[in-house]
Amino acid sequence: MTDPEFWNKAASKYAKDAISDMEAYTVTLERMRNLLEPHHRVLELGCGTGSTALELAGGVDRYIGTDVSSEMVRIANEKLTGDMPHLSFAVHAADDLPDGPHDVILALNLLHLVSNLEDVLKQIFDALPPKGMFIAKTGLLKDGAWFLPWIIPVMQTFGKAPFVRSLSEAKLVDLLRNAGFEIAESLLQKGIAPRLFTVAYKPGA
Repeated sequence: MTDPEFWNKAASKYAKDAISDMEAYTVTLERMRNLLEPHHRVLELGCGTGSTALELAGGVDRYIGTDVSSEMVRIANEKLTGDMPHLSFAVHAADDLPDGPHDVILALNLLHLVSNLEDVLKQIFDALPPKGMFIAKTGLLKDGAWFLPWIIPVMQTFGKAPFVRSLSEAKLVDLLRNAGFEIAESLLQKGIAPRLFTVAYKPGA
């Protein structure tokens, strides 16, 4: 599971850092805006300091952002204003989903940081209703620059990197399908560490 201590220490810097690839972020943010509907009850896992939640919550009925880091959630809560009573933040690990119902679950830049990924995907699948939507954006360490599998363990030794699972695009797609999801669309955003944006659904009548 993602390391609360690591992310609590990183939270202040994380909140101040600019988005590394604003163009890619904007593309997927706009796609999510188009997918989300006013009646949706949304759960975001790994919400960080709440920046994306604040962008998306205005277009849905209810939005809960969760993160394993209490410090990330504290910063997110400081951003809340009275004009979004349907948006809230809470401390939860990825395998500790708050009670629903949830029509849509988001996991943005999270799945590659989860050690028990198969279990988490099963919980997400079980928490959604038939035709419920799961949107993810996931780092693909295995498809990235050749040096990443070498440098990340060194950084972890010095407390400069969290757990990162080495995923390829093919492996991630297999994991989603094995969990029961039907993938409706995907977008590969290339780079030193590529990321795969996926929109998947729980089958239903």
